[in-house]
Amino acid sequence: MKNGQIFAHKSTARGRLDLEYLDETSGRKVSLREHAKMEQQIGRKLKGFTDYASKETLGQVHVGGFFHDLIRINPDGSSTAPSRLSNDERKRRTTETWQRHLGKFPSQGKRPVIAHRLIFSMSTDQHNALVSAGINPDQVLHATMKKVMRKFAESFHPGDSIGYAYGLHHDAAHLHVHVALCPRTEKGCYVGCSTSRFSQTKHKRQMDRIRSWFEQENQRWEVILSSPQKIEQAIAPRLDSDRFVFAPRLNVAHLQALRSTQTAEAIRLQQLYQSIRNLEAAILATRQQRTVQRNANYLSRFLGQRKSKFARTIEKVAAKVEQRSLREMQALLFKIKRDYRAAHKRYTQLHGFNSYAHRSTQSLVHRQPVQKL
Repeated sequence: MKNGQIFAHKSTARGRLDLEYLDETSGRKVSLREHAKMEQQIGRKLKGFTDYASKETLGQVHVGGFFHDLIRINPDGSSTAPSRLSNDERKRRTTETWQRHLGKFPSQGKRPVIAHRLIFSMSTDQHNALVSAGINPDQVLHATMKKVMRKFAESFHPGDSIGYAYGLHHDAAHLHVHVALCPRTEKGCYVGCSTSRFSQTKHKRQMDRIRSWFEQENQRWEVILSSPQKIEQAIAPRLDSDRFVFAPRLNVAHLQALRSTQTAEAIRLQQLYQSIRNLEAAILATRQQRTVQRNANYLSRFLGQRKSKFARTIEKVAAKVEQRSLREMQALLFKIKRDYRAAHKRYTQLHGFNSYAHRSTQSLVHRQPVQKL
């Protein structure tokens, strides 16, 4: 598989921190694309993008490392998971926390390093191979990036923690992720990101190590994608398996065509699709409930309101049961998505799904615009 995932670029930001470039939907990124005369339709060049990516995830800026825990603290002392914050609020809190952290370790340089900017990209070959296998390229690149950053911390800053922010981008010919790496660890050590052409050097050659880790991941995914059985073995045991597999979306026209057909294949496709939607909603509700409960427990401890030992035991048992239920739902969703994808592929091959849906609902589409579900 040519190239696979690669460490595409590294630069250094000085002067001031600007996280807007991490957000592919920000005004700054839009103006840059317009200036470069690029396609304004995000993801248009990526095959299958509308199937695996959600509009709700576009432009999201996330944080990793020790920043993840720092930005969750609210002014009143309570805690909110970063995923529950709005994108603008996450960017604001990250910027303030980043600047406050660097302020603890002032630099003597005239233009101190504010951030190392890294770009990790995915080749078209690997992207298309993942989409064909029903695997979400966003999740693969995201998981690889997290693994590489974890190895970076373990290799160069053992016993410490690094902080970074990142955002996935679909606004170019290749799927890629922008990473802003803080130049100070949690304990204040300088975070270098260097390379060298010479074997005898004092540089730690961090970028060379990053490239080698990406190559290891490429080799691993090449093996995984070699057969459906290996895909199943690699993804099914993951706690986030339901997120790795994506299901082709059915728009209003497709659903209307399936309802009007009412063959065994059409009915099964509708049932599987509805099961996926129901399970996704149930998993989201469970995760939200767990987040609310964790925040309530955190606030209770912060205020010194300690519960009885019996109440704490009951809560722990309930949390274990809930966690097990969540994992069972995720495993079931993974299986249904795989079944649905196979059924969708068979239906497309037998009936030419897209053209059939268009013919069956031409008048409907003419009267009202088609909307994605």
